Order: sequence, then structure tokens, then C-alpha cells
Amino acid sequence: MWSIESVSPVSETRRMGEEARSPQLVVRAATVADAPAIAAIGSVGFRAAHDDIVGPAFAAEVVEQTYSIAALTECITRCGTADDAEFLVAACDGEVVGYLHYDCEGSEPELHRIYVDLERKRAGIGSALMRELHACLRPGSSYVLLVVEANTDARAFYERHGLIVESRIDGPTHYSSALGLDIHTAPRAADALLMRFTKRG
Repeated sequence: MWSIESVSPVSETRRMGEEARSPQLVVRAATVADAPAIAAIGSVGFRAAHDDIVGPAFAAEVVEQTYSIAALTECITRCGTADDAEFLVAACDGEVVGYLHYDCEGSEPELHRIYVDLERKRAGIGSALMRELHACLRPGSSYVLLVVEANTDARAFYERHGLIVESRIDGPTHYSSALGLDIHTAPRAADALLMRFTKRG
């Protein structure tokens, strides 16, 4: 488990008789009890990022299949018992503010999901999750990640964490296949980039 101070610490002074303190961010393995908080962040975050790209109907089906409590419970449990999977959450003073889902169940290891509470973005939470994942990986290990080509901010974020663009693919097709989804709504065409991370020795 990795712990950092928030990037915007509150000064340790007393204000109005109450001591101010810095919120503590902790990255840890997810538990089934975290499922409702993850569902709340993911259902909002996925649609905010993808409604305009793949269409709201397709995005709604993805959310329905991947962010139900039952689906998250199954995924968290599976990752918790596997040696080659991680479902991590970032918690600030005990409140879940972000999460990451990585596993090796497809044709190769993949980082499937990383989302942060929209009100807490650009506070170092996503970077904390990425660093914890990379600390868990063995030297020489490699994984892929899908990012929508139009999402230049996300691409820049992943590049800062050592990922490089490997190929251009159809995003909705890859995502549905990687997560085993059964989507009945046709998505809008959405070019995506497959990025790769390799941990050096």
C-alpha cells in the first residue's frame, strides 16, 4: 500500500478553534465494500468521457454492464484472488476518490479502467494509482491500455507514466471484447490508440 500527502496540503494552523490538517491519500486493494463508491465514480466518469465520442446509448449500456454492484463485486473478488490482477482504490481520509482495474485475462495484460472523482481531478490521484500499479509489476512485464484518440489529455497523462502508442484500433470493439460485454447498441465510430507500458529492470 502506498501513501502520499495531497498535492494541496492545508496549512497546519488553527482556524476558528479547529486545527486544520492535510487530507491523507492512501492507495490500497479494493474490497467488495468499496463497490458502491466505485460505481458512483465510474458511472459518472465513463459517461462524461465517452457520451460525446461513442454515443450516450452505447455508453449507458457499458455503464449498466460494468458498474452494477454485482459486476463490480465479481470483478473485485476475482482480482483479489488472482496473482496477476489488481483492483486498486485511492481513498482520501477514508473516502474512495478513484480506482484502477488491471488484469491478465485477455490475450495480454491490460489496464482496463482508471477513473477519479470528477471534483478531485488534477490532484495527483490518478498518478498515485498508476505508481502503485507499476510498483506491483515485475521487471520486464508489459501491459496495454486503450485510450480514445481524441482524448489528448488522457494520452498525455499516460505518456507521463511511461506508456507509448503502439497502434490505432477501433475503440468500442476492443473495449467490449476486453471486458466481455454484450452491447446491443451500435456505437459511433471512435478511433482509439493502444498504448503499451513495459517495466524496465
